[in-house]
Amino acid sequence: TNAVDPKILKSGAERQAVASYISSKYKIAHSASLDFVDKAMTVSREVGLDPTLILAVTAVESSFNPLAESKKGAQGLMQVMTDIHAQKYQKYGGKFAAFDPLTNMRVGAAVLQEYILLKGGSVEQGLLFYLGGDSIQGETDYVAKVLAEQARLDQVAAGIKVSTQP
Repeated sequence: TNAVDPKILKSGAERQAVASYISSKYKIAHSASLDFVDKAMTVSREVGLDPTLILAVTAVESSFNPLAESKKGAQGLMQVMTDIHAQKYQKYGGKFAAFDPLTNMRVGAAVLQEYILLKGGSVEQGLLFYLGGDSIQGETDYVAKVLAEQARLDQVAAGIKVSTQP
């Protein structure tokens, strides 16, 4: 489904638990991981995707490195193809905003939401399209990685202990 669960990450304890997990697993400062969680919650309300899905894509795409850049031109936390989505960056001051964490999450989540809707509401098909369009039919391991990380984040938010080991 592409509906947002309004109960996810509402309590401070859930936010702290998810931030602690991200901090430990991705070896970033707790304050930075809490900031990413808060940004994902803001973007979640704006685009209508679960914050844990946004965080899971961020985890798989960049391991929470806001300055990540791929050889193919994907940039920032959610590895948005900046040239392809340059128009979406216009209201944020242009494509140099790709390295601003909140802007990158906003654009990445908006692109993902568009793709989910384009693919009939299927998160799995939307993620596959986010990865590289229709040409990448064999890349189901990417979808599995994102959904597995989202499941772990949901478990952590629910108070379940989850290993941060790779």
